[in-house]
Amino acid sequence: MGKILQIRVTAWTYDEDEVNRAWPRLTSLVWARRAAWAPAGAGHGVLELARALPDAARFGDWPESTRQAIRDGMDTAYRLSVRLEEALADWQPSLANRLSDELEDALTSLEERMPEQSGV
Repeated sequence: MGKILQIRVTAWTYDEDEVNRAWPRLTSLVWARRAAWAPAGAGHGVLELARALPDAARFGDWPESTRQAIRDGMDTAYRLSVRLEEALADWQPSLANRLSDELEDALTSLEERMPEQSGV
């Protein structure tokens, strides 16, 4: 890294609408209604979805059946997002790439386990 030029390894969601198409029930639970606990101006990407799930489950007006259906998977997705960001911070893009695949698979699994009528 230069004295002026900064090198960063990052991950971001290029098309946030793709997140809504891939995981419509999850995104509707987390972002359909503006929640008082959600930070203003927060992005709606893959990492943001995984990071927001625990708070949304804790503070959102979710049916208990929905909380139970995704509890374990939600924690897994959150942990994967943290590990991915740690891998990026440690300049391990290969590991981050593997973790991004695992995170997307975890979110897909959560979407599939969501009750048809989530009540939201």
